Amino acid sequence: FFVPSISTMMYYHATLLLGVVYPTATLLDVADGLPQARRIPDILAQIQKQHDGKEHTMGVHSLSPLHENDVPEDDATTDDVDVLSFDQILDHFSTDGEQDGNTFKQRYFYTSRYVKQSDDNDGKNLKRPTAAFLCVGGEGPSMDASALTNSVHCTGDMIELADKLFSEFDWNIHLFALEHRYYGESMPGIKNNNIYVEDIPGYLRGNNDSADDDEKANVDFTYLSSRQAVKDIANFVQSREAKTHFDLDDDAAAADHVRWITFGGSYPGMLSAWSRLLHPDVIHGSVSNSSPVQAKLDFQEYHERVGYDLAYEFIGGSVECRRIVLEGHAQAVEILDAVDGIEGDGQGSDDNDGLDTLATLFNVCGGADSLRASRRNREVFVGDGLIGIPAQSNDPSCEEDLCNIKGVCEAIIKEQMSEPSQSSMEILAKISNMQSGGCINVDYQQYIDYFGTSTVENSNDRSWLYQTCNEFGFYQTCNVNSECPYGKGYHDVSRDLEECQMWYGISPEDVAKNVRSSLEYYGGWDLTPANTSLSKQKEILGQSRILFVTGDVDPWTELAVTGKKGNKEHPTFSVKGASHHFWTHEIEDADGIEIDTARSVIYNTVFEWLWSTNDYETHESSVA
Repeated sequence: FFVPSISTMMYYHATLLLGVVYPTATLLDVADGLPQARRIPDILAQIQKQHDGKEHTMGVHSLSPLHENDVPEDDATTDDVDVLSFDQILDHFSTDGEQDGNTFKQRYFYTSRYVKQSDDNDGKNLKRPTAAFLCVGGEGPSMDASALTNSVHCTGDMIELADKLFSEFDWNIHLFALEHRYYGESMPGIKNNNIYVEDIPGYLRGNNDSADDDEKANVDFTYLSSRQAVKDIANFVQSREAKTHFDLDDDAAAADHVRWITFGGSYPGMLSAWSRLLHPDVIHGSVSNSSPVQAKLDFQEYHERVGYDLAYEFIGGSVECRRIVLEGHAQAVEILDAVDGIEGDGQGSDDNDGLDTLATLFNVCGGADSLRASRRNREVFVGDGLIGIPAQSNDPSCEEDLCNIKGVCEAIIKEQMSEPSQSSMEILAKISNMQSGGCINVDYQQYIDYFGTSTVENSNDRSWLYQTCNEFGFYQTCNVNSECPYGKGYHDVSRDLEECQMWYGISPEDVAKNVRSSLEYYGGWDLTPANTSLSKQKEILGQSRILFVTGDVDPWTELAVTGKKGNKEHPTFSVKGASHHFWTHEIEDADGIEIDTARSVIYNTVFEWLWSTNDYETHESSVA
């Protein structure tokens, strides 16, 4: 663990104040890790639930591989959280004078819960030092007021630290959360039949008088990008709307000296880091959790890490569990490979091709004919896993059946021991049936059609899919020569590139070009942006005060700054046995010492950034 340059005494003082004691060996143990993607059959099952009226919205967290479909129930009240909006610049990069006045309403959330008012304590002005914490919004789940009470976004790190600084060290901490453009309610606009519709949420939800219930709206993604989002953060922090919350007696100098710390996990963690990197004069420090800053087109390492996790004994995996999963998929692939050689792409084959047995074992919707229908259907069936393996969302303390890797591996080994003569493929079929609760839908065309047009149910998802085509790639493949535990050769990057072309008209060549452009703009692992408008001095400043925290179970760690990969000038910490930014969730008794230690590292590091650079005495008379 890299400690920012401050005196040993100051570091020791901060550690004791926060009540933290952690072993040095753990801090220095920076391990590599990776995560887990969503399977198309799972997405199709959720779409069916929507149509059946059992599920009103899917939400981006259920599709994006950066998030899993487990949003915590919010037991905390949001009465003290203000839901606000301000006029955000539509295009921060415009050189066209016609764009200069164009804005859109961007939502943000604010609470003064951890601010001592000037008339508290019998009217005495406590002159408390002040900081502002910003929870960065991203692709999902959509933000609401719970972002500043209890959510997957910033609870275990940002909110808990604010509480500590306020109650134990007499700081005023203003909490903000900024919704990402094109997600939730912060939609710049859509075009429908060449008519520009400003009330996007209302339109998509059927609340707009001009919208027909059966009418489909095509979102204009022109101004959707991480580059615009990073500028949104910097512009918001400097806005009059943000500064008015500080209640510093209209002292602009004092407001300008309030330290802003950004927090985020996954894609928001990327934005958090980049906002500090590109705007070090505005953002004082950044906590970047589970953030894959190294954009990559063909991300085969994702599934490879899932395979390694299956054998990770610390979280309940085993070598035998991994062997059965690999062998079971290989047996299925052998059957599917034979079908690919039959004329008509598998259609019209007789019952001896093995597909009937395969389809029956795994309860495929439509039977073997669905597998014979197209190569893409067969890819959907086996390319991303015959079973779900919760590596990215692995929760050691969950109690439901098959809810973590330990549960999945225990079930696999139990099946093997109960009937030793059955094949590995038959074992996986039993696990699949336990997980699905119904037939497995492999209709690739249904998937393509669903995301081909914007609706209220898929609007967030389509925004994120666009960003993968326009900026990042991140396509979790299962290539022939990889260590992927699934159907090798049944998910190559051509499928994802084809989707970019069909949904957004972005060619495969342009997708590859876009990924390279993102790497150049931000600097990837090395964090050396190619933005020539930044002076060398600012670039050097931006290389400090960014903390990267990763989990060694999480597949996205493969593309994150870990201390072993990329820039080594940053503080990094690896959390043993942890999945995707698990430590940002609500604190639970069952979290374990590894998660507790990760939070302690975050608390101490941010405290150092605020304490060691504290010049509030200069403005003491103005700070409430």
